[in-house]
Amino acid sequence: MLRALKVGLIIERTNRKNLVALLVVLVVVFGMMFFIKAQEVGQQLDEKKSDFYNGRAVLSKFQVKDASEDGDGSDLYKNLTKQNRSIALQIAALTMENYPLYYQSAMEITELRKEAFEMEEYEKVADMLPSKLENTLNYMYFKTLVELEKNSLTDLSQYIPFLLYFFSIAGFGWYIFISFYTSSILLDDFEHTSLVKGYPVRFDQYIISKCIIAFGYVLAFIALIFICALPTLRKGFGDVSEPVRIFLGEPAIVSSISYIGRAVLYMIVISIFVMLLSIILNVLLKNMYLTLFVHFILFFLPIVFPRLISLIPYNPFNFMSFNDILSGLPVNLEKSTVITMNQGLILLIICIAIMLFVIQRFFSTGKIKRA
Repeated sequence: MLRALKVGLIIERTNRKNLVALLVVLVVVFGMMFFIKAQEVGQQLDEKKSDFYNGRAVLSKFQVKDASEDGDGSDLYKNLTKQNRSIALQIAALTMENYPLYYQSAMEITELRKEAFEMEEYEKVADMLPSKLENTLNYMYFKTLVELEKNSLTDLSQYIPFLLYFFSIAGFGWYIFISFYTSSILLDDFEHTSLVKGYPVRFDQYIISKCIIAFGYVLAFIALIFICALPTLRKGFGDVSEPVRIFLGEPAIVSSISYIGRAVLYMIVISIFVMLLSIILNVLLKNMYLTLFVHFILFFLPIVFPRLISLIPYNPFNFMSFNDILSGLPVNLEKSTVITMNQGLILLIICIAIMLFVIQRFFSTGKIKRA
């Protein structure tokens, strides 16, 4: 094993793929910083103005009626009118920088929407308003902020909020990135046959050594994310206890640092899964592009055909875009499906164990003989 690691380290030291991957991580992190600033992501005032106009669009589905308590408007119409008034109050609160009022109004909106779910004709506007799960998550979030008496807005240009934002959308791209990185994990080495032949190691030992080296680079990629985000410290460190909405089989609130920790754990487990799958595909297909093709087919099928999630809920590829699972996206599908990332972690670990067994049992064919 040590001999295999030594050979692998010699080869990887001169492999440009690793440098390119590190540069990709660096570009993505700094690019996201620029995107947040250029697009003014996280600007609640603009978002609330958009919500206000959306609320007016919802009201346009009804005939103009008297929305007062004793008026002839329906209960749903009156409810939606109250929602829009509360959004207008939020806009005023943000303009005056009265943030406690903003959070209080936000909580009241979620309470109004909860009442609206049970009213007649709600299906007419359901697709224009948050789902029941989203509304419950929002209620818990804003209620927490009100109880904490928070008197400021979250600034995404600070260190912890930026990392939270980054890891809250990293799930989709991480699988693709690791697929590209590992798509030729074995094939590259056979360009260095003189080095590989110099050490008579078993094929499974060679594979494990490749995994250890590649895993080391994966940890380096994740560490680089935290390092590249350091310039945001100029704006402040941020609050590690900032509440975050999350779905764990039921709506829950966790701290920012807890969400970041979960995201890093999922990224590491997904990386190991993808790495082992790439190794098996390399051995079977002996082609980098075919390996990538299989990766992408397996990854995009549940995204393109979401009914597959309901049909096969415990398909490991349902959990690769882990941010969607943490937000409860499968619950809002046409056929609601309750799956969680805790279930996904268990499933992925089982799949990893199976792939390791397959590699050890069927790939232990003596010394490496690839010409």
